[in-house]
Amino acid sequence: MLGRLEFKKIRDFGQVINDTFTFMRQNFKPLITTYFMFCGLFVLASMLTMLLQQYKMVNIINTIGNGRNTNGIGFGAMYGVTYFLSILFSLASYASMSVAILSYIAIYIQKGNQTPTMDEVWGYFKYYFFRIFGSSILLIILLVVAFMFCLVPGFWLFPFIAMMFPIMVIENATLGYAFDRSFKIIKDNYWVTFGTLIVVWIIVYACMSMVVLPTTLFNMIGMFSGKNPHMNVTLTMITTVLQSLCQVFTIIPIITITLAYFSLVEQKESTGLMERISNFGSSEKPIDTRPEEY
Repeated sequence: MLGRLEFKKIRDFGQVINDTFTFMRQNFKPLITTYFMFCGLFVLASMLTMLLQQYKMVNIINTIGNGRNTNGIGFGAMYGVTYFLSILFSLASYASMSVAILSYIAIYIQKGNQTPTMDEVWGYFKYYFFRIFGSSILLIILLVVAFMFCLVPGFWLFPFIAMMFPIMVIENATLGYAFDRSFKIIKDNYWVTFGTLIVVWIIVYACMSMVVLPTTLFNMIGMFSGKNPHMNVTLTMITTVLQSLCQVFTIIPIITITLAYFSLVEQKESTGLMERISNFGSSEKPIDTRPEEY
């Protein structure tokens, strides 16, 4: 039987993806517990504001479809307070998830690949949350601006920005240091990192789509089957709730980018190898005996 997963080792493209799901399988219950305990409030707030926004949007669309609104849709009707609150809470939800999962992994490694307690994760979480949350706002703005320039700069920056959060938590780094560090460790390995993240995000979005697809299809059929465009409020609300619950799937790419981080650091600095050499001859059995490629 395969032992507990070792993070500090070199992995190729396939190993990073396979070990992502291996770690999920080995730590499924504590990871899900960590997610709901530290992210549940933000996910709930995000879901409620999104429900309010969707309810308002459905009413506007149905009003226009029934011919009761001949003036079009104004900016204030489309983008009110609930719209910006939904964005804010969505960012807080993703930041809390990143901090919680990265804190879990950092403590897991420090304890010799043992499951951390919730108190230990909380100690990390309260220290890093506002740092990650503030940084995520700036990085999202940077990414949006980059995507506005013909998409290419946004896709190019994506791996570097994704790598910054593991650096900030695992190395206790500032935003500026993490920005420079991500470019240094991804250098010469850009396409492998980019490809790994793209494949994992495709898997995640496929899982999310399978969950919300039935209600989305029924809503679209109902909308275009009548004489006037009409969206079903109940189906729209159910779809929104399912989309919020599906955020749990984004645990997967967080684990993936963390494994990629350790793999790249190991290639350049061999920190894990040096630790194993220094512990050579100890009575402890190796955690993961699968062969490494140096």
